Amino acid sequence: MNPVLASFRTLGLSAALLAGFAAANAQTSPPPPPPASPPVNTSTPPPPSTPPVNTTPPPIGTPTNDGKQGANRQQDVPRDANGNPLPATGSTVNAPPAAPQPLDFGMLDTDKAGAIKLEQARNDPWLRQHFAACDINHNDEVTQSEYEKCTRR
Repeated sequence: MNPVLASFRTLGLSAALLAGFAAANAQTSPPPPPPASPPVNTSTPPPPSTPPVNTTPPPIGTPTNDGKQGANRQQDVPRDANGNPLPATGSTVNAPPAAPQPLDFGMLDTDKAGAIKLEQARNDPWLRQHFAACDINHNDEVTQSEYEKCTRR
């Protein structure tokens, strides 16, 4: 075989292979695009939630455990004649509790017998304190007339 012819043949074969590779490469699809990034949230996040604060005061007589000596304690609150706490005002802060005042006779005579017995008097701070002085005839009950005389002092 002629060496020139062999060279052309090799050259032709190489060109055909090269053209085939070029055509095959041109027909393949381009690489896929990179995955899309998630959408960016441009709104501001909600503020962190805080638990609700209980502003309901404890029932009267409930001991407080706040570590304070004498401040805001239920037993240090000024009270009326029936033992109920008085409403807080600017003038009564750190003031001594109000002295108990006598109640109406009809409120104390619960059995409507016309006299207040010692047992009934134990429910009223003022009468409990003054029962002996009001019971003029010392029969362990205070009649309405004895009570009226005693409360006029």
